[in-house]
Amino acid sequence: MREKRVSVLTACVMCLMALAVGVAGSYAAFAWPNRAVQSKLHEIDDITNRVFVGDIDQEKLADYAATGYVAGLEDKWSYYMTAEEYEEYSLSSEGKTCGIGVSVVSSDKEIRVSEVYDDSPAEKAGVEKGDYILGADDKTTEKDGASEVISAVAGEEGTEVSVTIRKGETGEQKTLAMTRAMVVQRISWGEMLEDQIGYLRIASFHAGAAEQFKAALDGLIEQGARALIIDVRRNGGGRVTELSEALDPLLPEGTVMTLRTREGKETVYSSDAEMIDLPIAVLIDERSISAGEFFPAALQEYGRATLIGTHTTGKGRAQQTFKLSDGSAVNLSEEEYFTPKGVSLAGKGIAPDIEVNLTEEQRKNFYFLEPEEDPQLQKAIEVLK
Repeated sequence: MREKRVSVLTACVMCLMALAVGVAGSYAAFAWPNRAVQSKLHEIDDITNRVFVGDIDQEKLADYAATGYVAGLEDKWSYYMTAEEYEEYSLSSEGKTCGIGVSVVSSDKEIRVSEVYDDSPAEKAGVEKGDYILGADDKTTEKDGASEVISAVAGEEGTEVSVTIRKGETGEQKTLAMTRAMVVQRISWGEMLEDQIGYLRIASFHAGAAEQFKAALDGLIEQGARALIIDVRRNGGGRVTELSEALDPLLPEGTVMTLRTREGKETVYSSDAEMIDLPIAVLIDERSISAGEFFPAALQEYGRATLIGTHTTGKGRAQQTFKLSDGSAVNLSEEEYFTPKGVSLAGKGIAPDIEVNLTEEQRKNFYFLEPEEDPQLQKAIEVLK
C-alpha cells in the first residue's frame, strides 16, 4: 500500500512539473520579448473588441500595428511592407517590373513617361519618353487622380490594359491596348557627348546595374571616349555588391566599402588593381542616397573624380529585408557602412567639389532636360574640357 501511495504521489508531482514546464514553454513560445508592446497592444485590442461599433478588418489592423511598431524605432530607413508592397519591392530590387514597361514622374493630376524600357509592351505600342498618360481602363487622371491611374496600369503578367496617352511633342491623343509583361528595367546606359566625352547614367544599384554599367562603359571606350561623366543624381541606392562591381573598373586596388554589424563584425568590399585611367566627373544631388552617394564618395576619396552638383542625402546604414509568414516584410537597418577611408556619411552626406544648383523649373523637369538645358552637366563638360 505504501509503495502504491508513493507511486501516486510521484505521479502527481510529475504531472504538476509537466504542467509547469508546458505553461512556461507556451509563454516562451507566444510571449513577446518586449512586454511593454505586448501589454499595450493586448489592452487596446481587448477594449476595441468590446466596445468598437464599426467593422474590424483584422488584416488591416495587423498591417497598421506593424507599421507603427517599425516607425517607433525612429529610424527613417527601416519600414514595414504589406504583402503586395513586398512583392512589388522584390521585383524592383531584382531589376524587373511587371506592367507595360515604363518609369513615370507624377503629380496629383499628371503622369509623364520618363523612361521606356527596351522590348517592353509600351515600346512596342509606340509610347515614348515625354508622353503623358491620361488614363487606364476606366480610370482617368482628371477624374480619379494620378495614383489611381498608375494602379490601373499595373497588373498581372499576361493581362490586358487599355492606356490613353497624349504625345509629348504633338499633343495627339491615342488609346493603346497592351498586354502586361515582365520587363527588365533599364538601370544604366550611356551616350557620347561633344569632344568625345562619354556620359553614363546610373538610375539605381538594383540587380543588373553593374552589368549594364560596365557594358555601357565598354561601349563608350570602344568609341574612343577620352573622359567620363557619371550621373548618379536621384539615385536611390540598391545593393552593395552592384555598387562594388560598378566601381571596380574605375578604382585602383583597395577598399571600396566596409559594412559593420552591431556586434562589430565587418564585411569589406574591395577593388582589384586593373583600372580605366580616364578623367571622371560625377554628378550628384540631394537625392543621391545610400549606394548613390557612396559611389561618388569612393571616387572622391581615391582622387579619381571631380564631384559636381549639390550635397547628397547622408545615409549611413544598410538594410536587410525579412519576409514574414503572411507574405509581408520588414526592412530593418542591420549594418552601418563606411567609405574607403572609414568615414560614415550618416546625417552628413558628401559635398560636391563644385556646387551647381538647378532652378525649381529645372528640378521639376529633370528627366526631360536636354544636355544644353542642364547646368550641372554643362559644368562637368566644361571641367573635363
